[in-house]
Amino acid sequence: MHDIKSICFFPIKGLGGFERDKCVLVADELIQNDRKFALAEVPTSDTTTPWLPKKHFKQLVNFPSLGKVSIELISDNPLILRINQINQDFNLSDENDKTSFTMHIKKLSHFPSNQELCLVQSIKGGLTDTKDQWISIGGTASANEIIEKYDLDSSYLRFRLNIWAATSTPFEEFNWIGRKGRIGEARLAFLAPVGRCNAINVSAQTGEVSSYILPQAMRTDYGHSNLGVFAHVVKSGKISTSDRLVID
Repeated sequence: MHDIKSICFFPIKGLGGFERDKCVLVADELIQNDRKFALAEVPTSDTTTPWLPKKHFKQLVNFPSLGKVSIELISDNPLILRINQINQDFNLSDENDKTSFTMHIKKLSHFPSNQELCLVQSIKGGLTDTKDQWISIGGTASANEIIEKYDLDSSYLRFRLNIWAATSTPFEEFNWIGRKGRIGEARLAFLAPVGRCNAINVSAQTGEVSSYILPQAMRTDYGHSNLGVFAHVVKSGKISTSDRLVID
């Protein structure tokens, strides 16, 4: 059994994430509000979008300056975010607020002034890197190994996974693939490792970019650049940080 250490979600693809103590996992879905929005470079009058590959959006892997924008969660429903640098709140259900929010993101991240930037919302599900609506789970020993080896700050939010479970051996979560498990009332099927891109080079605390190209360094040192595993929620249920992950 593995204690659940944190539950995380990232409302806007490429911007900061937040921890919560509890949530409801819904079968065949992501964690509520995870990657609900993304920043698109192509101007559009329609601010909704179906799932598209990540190359269609601005994010840390192709625009690491987004990491310099500090946001704070004010409300989960409706989704209200504060940009800390200007101490202003934005209701992302309001079109005017969305436009203003995007304008400030563009300015704070030093996005080219001659290029458009639009905040778009997923029509269904979230705008994760995979089209399948899978959550992601990491083992704390894996994160701690990478943090120590490459002299990173201590925040797990850098790795942009949804759930952190206490583990004792780095990468032991890969042994869960092909098996089922449960957290609280929810049941999961573990499917595949999470391959990491250069987004993890960017600190979630400071926005600074690591001196290492982490995926490349991991491939050299470990023979892979995976951290965490994907899981499909097969049965809905409440989970919290007082629960444990049990692997069947």
